[in-house]
Amino acid sequence: MQNWRNLVVDVPELKLFGHGDRAYVQAQQVWLILAAKVMCPDRSSKRPGLITYGELATLMRGDPRAGRSLAPALGIVGAYCKLNDLPTLNSVVVNEKTGVPGDHVVVRNGRTPAQEQAAALKQNWFGIRVPTTGTFRKVWESAKALWGTDQW
Repeated sequence: MQNWRNLVVDVPELKLFGHGDRAYVQAQQVWLILAAKVMCPDRSSKRPGLITYGELATLMRGDPRAGRSLAPALGIVGAYCKLNDLPTLNSVVVNEKTGVPGDHVVVRNGRTPAQEQAAALKQNWFGIRVPTTGTFRKVWESAKALWGTDQW
């Protein structure tokens, strides 16, 4: 009997997320984690649907201290949401002590981080296809020139 794996052709090899991934690859992992967190919140939590930078970093890399290095990936996710007039999914990531997003959280024009959080927690993220790393790369390349300006 022939092995079925020998019959399947042109199927890409499984890829894993890992240390050293580019920001736009990390953005896809961030999207997956945040969408799941919002859609399946821990009801016993003080802040259902929200996640700290350290918790996100632990889920991604196993080290909560790595939360400080997630700004580019979170910015890409926020920019993609903003470009598509979605609540900014990055707004559900908060500082452990203050319970609010960082100073550079991406929000839609005329919205506060609190308004974005409320909208993000109501959004059906499972009804939206996960953006590809190629899509996130395009957002990264297009947006990095604007970050830090009042246009973003």
